[in-house]
Amino acid sequence: MAGERHVEGRLVGARGVELFWQGTEPAEPTGVVLVSHGLGEHGGRYGNVVDTLVPDGWAVYALDHRGHGRSNGRRAHLDDYMDWLSDFDLFRRTVTARHPDLPVFVLGHSMGGQIALAYALEHQDVLRGAVLSAPALASPAAPKPLVLVLTQVAKVLPTIRPTGIDVTKISKDPAVVAAYRADPLNHHGNPTLGLASRLVGQFSTLPERSRALRLPVLIQHGTADELTDPAGTRLLESLNGSPDATVRWYDGLWHEIYNEPEREQPLADLREWLAAHR
Repeated sequence: MAGERHVEGRLVGARGVELFWQGTEPAEPTGVVLVSHGLGEHGGRYGNVVDTLVPDGWAVYALDHRGHGRSNGRRAHLDDYMDWLSDFDLFRRTVTARHPDLPVFVLGHSMGGQIALAYALEHQDVLRGAVLSAPALASPAAPKPLVLVLTQVAKVLPTIRPTGIDVTKISKDPAVVAAYRADPLNHHGNPTLGLASRLVGQFSTLPERSRALRLPVLIQHGTADELTDPAGTRLLESLNGSPDATVRWYDGLWHEIYNEPEREQPLADLREWLAAHR
């Protein structure tokens, strides 16, 4: 696209961890979208979102969360949940300094969807709205008794890596799975128990906290997602307090709705919703 440019930079986040961010800016941006990526991946995997939104005037930026992508930190590990939120706030302030008068939306997927929701609840005054794609609010692999055990073990052994995600379940498109496996910026091992316990620990509290949400929100989820349980999104759908909440369910779609063979509809819904709320 004429006038479009790629930008990138680094920040010093919580506990002195250096973080990487990147963005694609149209010639005359009219809004900002901040991407919060999922577990094990990085902000550079959102090309479909960039290609959909930038022609409409959106400047799209993504932060590599600590321990992911080109950011520093122990791979796929988290010491304290507030580190994620502190990092993301620094990222937002850095980006909005480039566009001080434009509306800002956060778009989070999976783990990043949870982070985006938690961040939005704490910073409703500086955001225009939030988009949550398959937010990590429940997992079929994490029954409550197991969560309690893992939480206790994580206090003693936070850096062990007992289990991870099955990347073959991210999309029905074999090319997407192959590209994920070939991408050296993805984390191809398991997350630490420290990260997993803090992520799963929000399942019992974040949907309830969403009663305080007043921002416009778009929630998108595939019904055949086996990585983040749609039950968590259904709970969020029923509890969130936003007076402007839109929920879109995609029958038969897997985890990464923007990378599914049927991606056209979720991306069109995203584009339409953002345009209506700019």
